[in-house]
Formats: sequence, C-alpha cells, structure tokens
Amino acid sequence: MTQKVLFIVKEIEGAEPLGALYVAGCLREAGHDCRFVGTRGTDVLAEVKKYEPDVIAFGATTGLHRYYLGLNAHIKEHYPDVVSLMGGPHPTYFPDVIHTPGIDVICQGEGEDASVELVDALDRGDDHRGIRDLWVKDEGQVYKNEARPLRRDLDDIPFPPRELLYEYDPALADRPLKSFTTNRGCPFPCSYCFNPSLVDHYGSSWKKVRIRSPENVVAEIAAVRSVGPLHVVGFRESIFVYNDKWLREFGELYRREIGVPYYCHLRADVLTEEMVDLLVWSGCHTVNLGIETANERLANDVLKRQTKMPRLVEGIRMLKRAGIVVFADNIVGIPGGTLDDDFATLQLNIDLDVDYAAATLCTPYPGTGIAKFAVDNGYFDGDFDLIDDSYYTESVINYPSESIKRQTENLHKFFAVTAALPQLLPLVKQLIKLPPNDYFYSMFRAWYLICHMTDVMPRKPDWSQIRENILSIFGVYQGVDPNWHSPPRPEWLPTVEVPHGRPDQPVALRRSKMAPGSDTTSP
Repeated sequence: MTQKVLFIVKEIEGAEPLGALYVAGCLREAGHDCRFVGTRGTDVLAEVKKYEPDVIAFGATTGLHRYYLGLNAHIKEHYPDVVSLMGGPHPTYFPDVIHTPGIDVICQGEGEDASVELVDALDRGDDHRGIRDLWVKDEGQVYKNEARPLRRDLDDIPFPPRELLYEYDPALADRPLKSFTTNRGCPFPCSYCFNPSLVDHYGSSWKKVRIRSPENVVAEIAAVRSVGPLHVVGFRESIFVYNDKWLREFGELYRREIGVPYYCHLRADVLTEEMVDLLVWSGCHTVNLGIETANERLANDVLKRQTKMPRLVEGIRMLKRAGIVVFADNIVGIPGGTLDDDFATLQLNIDLDVDYAAATLCTPYPGTGIAKFAVDNGYFDGDFDLIDDSYYTESVINYPSESIKRQTENLHKFFAVTAALPQLLPLVKQLIKLPPNDYFYSMFRAWYLICHMTDVMPRKPDWSQIRENILSIFGVYQGVDPNWHSPPRPEWLPTVEVPHGRPDQPVALRRSKMAPGSDTTSP
C-alpha cells in the first residue's frame, strides 16, 4: 500500500519550503504519495476532503505555530483518523507542543529519515511509538524518543521535488529566484540562532558541518533551471562556504553549467582576500552577513557570536572593495543593551556603506540561548505565545519604559532606509517618539521590496508577485484567511522516555514542566 501525505504551507507563494520538500522527496522515494497545498485563498478542509490524506504535515516556526495548531484542530474535528505531524523549528525547540489536542506526532531536527520510518510504520500498521527524533502521542501518553545519528552523506538525499509546488500552483515555476542549500550544521554558538539547540539535540556532531559535493549542488540547480526561469540563485544555509578548496571546485562547475548571479550567507569575520576573490569569480552577487550589534560586549557576552569587531569590519570592507553587494543583518532591542547601542549599530552600517541594512527585533525563541538569558535576567517572562509570527512587528522584550520600547520598535522600521539615507537621521530620532503605526511598517516593507528586487537579488520583474507583495505591504491580505482558527489549549499528558526502539519498556515517566490548568492558551 501507499500512504498519502498532505503538506500544508502558509504563504507558499513566498520562499520555497525546502525543509518540507526534502521530507517529501524522501517519502516519495520510499513509495508514498505527497501533495502540497497553500492556505491563501484556499479552502484547506476541502482539499483534505478531496485528497483524503493519511497524514497531514506542517513545518512550523514559533509564532506561526499557532496558525497551524488551530488549522490542524479544525481538520481533526472533521477527519479524526488522519495523523497530524508537525516538524520544523518550533517543535524542535519546544517539543511540548505535542500536548496540544489534535497533534499526534512531532519531529525534532532533520525530518527526512524519521518521517519515512513513521509513514512506513503507518502503512504496515506497525507500532510507531519508538522512532528516533519523534515524540508520539498514543492512548493518553506521550512517547519521547532520543535523537538519531545524523546522516553524513547529503548527496544521498533526493533533490527537493519542486514539481509538487508547481502541481499546486503552476505560477510558482515561473518565479525567477529559486533557493538551495549546500550544507548542514554550524560550529558557532550564537545565542539567537537555532544551531545551538540542534547541538543540544544531536550532540557535538551537529558542529561538524556536512557539505554536499559541488557536483551534486550544481546538478540540482541545473535540473531546476530546466523546468522554469532562473535569474538568481539563493543559497540559504547559515554559512555558505567554509574553505577555499570547495569554493574553487564549485565555482568551476557553476560558472560553466549555470552562470547566473547567486546570493549566499557568510560570516564576515572569517573571510580572507582569497575567499572574496573566489566569491566574485564564481558568480556571487550578494552576501548576507551578520553585524547584529556594534557593541562588542553584547555581541560576545549576550549574543555569543565569538567575533572580534575589527575582523568583522575588515571582512565587510573587503567585500565592498570587490564589488559584492552587502546585505547586513542587525538586531535591535537586545537584552542588556540600550537605544544608544542600537543607534551605534545603525551608524556602523552607515560608516561601512552596506547596501541594505536589515534589522530585526530581538526575539527570544524557545530553546535559544537568548531566551534563557532574557528569562534569567528579567527581560522576558517566558510566555512564548506572545511571540508574533514575524520578528518585524513588535518586541516581547521588557524595556525600562514604554517610551524606550516604542522608540526601539520604531527605529527598527526606519533602520534600513536611514542607513541608506543617513541625512534622515535627525528626523528619524524625532519620528521614533511617535506611537508605532501602520505607516511606519508599510514604509519598512516597501523599502525592503524595492531593495530586494533591484539591489539584493536583482531579477526581471514578476508582475504578479510584485502585485501580491504590494497588496500585502498595505495590509490587503490581513484578516481574510478562512483557514485561521483559534488554537486549542494544551492538555498535559504524562511523558514516557523511550529506550531506542522499545516503546513497551519506558525507562522514565515524568510530567511535563507546565502543570495542567496553566493559563497558557497553546504551546
């Protein structure tokens, strides 16, 4: 028999859901049927009725998890026998989300092998409670399994089957920007990032970066280009390249077989002149890197970046001298910092003449070091339900006063445009004292869209996508999603820690950290 798996993706029109696509590729290789469905303008319940899936799957980030929990509960009311699987960052860092009614299984970490084992077991009617990387709810208990060894050979994983996206919406094939990954893992312990949490789950093996061969990466890009336009390639891993040898081999193939500009993520403080030269030669157009803060104490003591500011500055200057577009990430509202620190970070972006000075509001996502620091030091109460599905809207950090909170949130909206037009700085210092409003947010979104299309990842206009983006900037899509439902309250169940493969022999029984009857509305 074959199991049918339906992947449900909010904003499928945006960045390609690579994590879910990798899982779908492995499931299809194992003989199962997969489909994708977006939520905007779609009656998801009707799609479930039409497809009759055995499994529904969600990849959830914190904030967005509430949307999926509500939609999942709505689906389960009508189709109680379908198995719901939640993977992605939120269940990885906050696995107690399994206690939400309607969620049957959550996956921590990389989902390919665990998902195949789960769906194979469901297909055979076998016990699926003892699968590594999964927490499974069954008959009033939650079975918590240990982590599995990481798959070392990434070349062995099937390419993401993007045709599943195109079957849902053929227009997605025409998008000129496509996303790819070349490696997994990261040796750095940045407290605001997901990587340290995966070290907690997998152990130190996560720090040993696993890198796809240049041949494998280029073969995937060539296959994608054969079915649709490709004007720019976006590499989405934490750090694109770790050594000159790989970059040189990749560049030889990429220049010959692909030859379109690419975008990647790097750490500026580890760059060398040779690496920068290779980036230019191989076709790199834009580098996304982290400045985060100009305050070295905040960078290293709070954000745990393990960086030296002079090396970071010199790395950015090398990129600028080479003509590479610099997209710099920054964080405002860092616990322990001040508004003056945020203005100093803005000034550093101005001084370095970065091409786009992106900023996010510091967000203490569950399982991250910054969340622990914020809770331990009184900057956050630990209620992760307060976190929005975007770190671009408002902050959950406790500030010294409402005035400081208001100015920090407003400075975030003006950060990029002020870095580009520093003559606005005196005016911005006055404007940020006003109440936060939709005008500031719309300006922030519009500036991002303009810079992204013309500078960061330049490409021929996709007018339908531009129209959608403009409408969303000005709030046209707000409040019109028929698939939004209130998430149910958690029902806290006893949790059994399972020896590998033996759900019939639990080694420990514990209650979840939060007692039943908590006021929290959802994990």
